[in-house]
Amino acid sequence: MSKDLPKSTTEANDKNKPPVMLPAYPAHVFKEFLMALACLLVLAWLGLVIEAPLDVPADPDFTPNPAKAPWYFLGFQEMLLYFDPWLAGVVIPFLIITGLILIPLLDTDPQSEGSYSFRRRIWATLPFTAGLLLLALLTAVAAGFRGSNWDWYWPWQDWSMAKPARPNFRSLPNWLGLSLIGIYYLLGILLPFTFWRSRFNKWGRLRYSIYFFLVLTMGAVVIKIILRFLLNVRYIVQTPWFNI
Repeated sequence: MSKDLPKSTTEANDKNKPPVMLPAYPAHVFKEFLMALACLLVLAWLGLVIEAPLDVPADPDFTPNPAKAPWYFLGFQEMLLYFDPWLAGVVIPFLIITGLILIPLLDTDPQSEGSYSFRRRIWATLPFTAGLLLLALLTAVAAGFRGSNWDWYWPWQDWSMAKPARPNFRSLPNWLGLSLIGIYYLLGILLPFTFWRSRFNKWGRLRYSIYFFLVLTMGAVVIKIILRFLLNVRYIVQTPWFNI
C-alpha cells in the first residue's frame, strides 16, 4: 500500500516547483529590458559596420531614377505601386498602424492573464505578427529589388539598364470589383462568428466588427499585391474620384 508523503517532503516539493504566476516586475520587465539592450547593440553594430554616406547635394536639373524615400518610408513608397497616392500614403498606413495598436487590445482573453502563450492569444498575436512582417517585406522589396522606373531588379542584374516597357495592366469592371469587395468583407466578418460563436460572443458587436475590419483590410493589401503580380490587375475599382 502506498503511504502519504511526510509533510516536510511535500513542502519541499512545492518549493522546488516553479510558480504558476510571476509578477510582471521584475520577471517580465527584466527580460524586455535585456531584449531592448540586445536590439540596441545590433543597431549600434549595424551603424558601425555598414556605411551610410550622404548623397550628393540636390540638383534641380537632375532627378535620380529611382528617387527613393528614407528606409523607414520605403514600405509606404512601395505601396504607391499598387494603390492611389491618397490610399497608399494616408489611408492604408493609418489603418495598418491603428490595427497594430488596437488588435492586441481588442482580443481580451482572461485565460491568458499572467502568462505568455502565442497559441492562447492567436487572434491577437497572428494578425499583429503578420502586419509587422508585411511592412518589413514591403520595405525590403523597395530597398533591395526596385531599380529604374521602379521596376523589379534581381541583385545579379544590371541596374543601370532600363527594362522594356511594362505589360499592359487592366482594371476590373466596377460592378465586379465592388461585388468582390462586398463579398470579401461580408464573408470575412460572418464566417469567423459562425465557426467560433462561443468565443466571439464575449467580444461584443463593436469590438468584433472593428477587429475583423482591420484584419481584413490588412489581408486586402496582400490580395491586391498578388493580383498585380500574377494577373496584371491595376485597379479593382476605378472612378474619376478614387481608385482601389
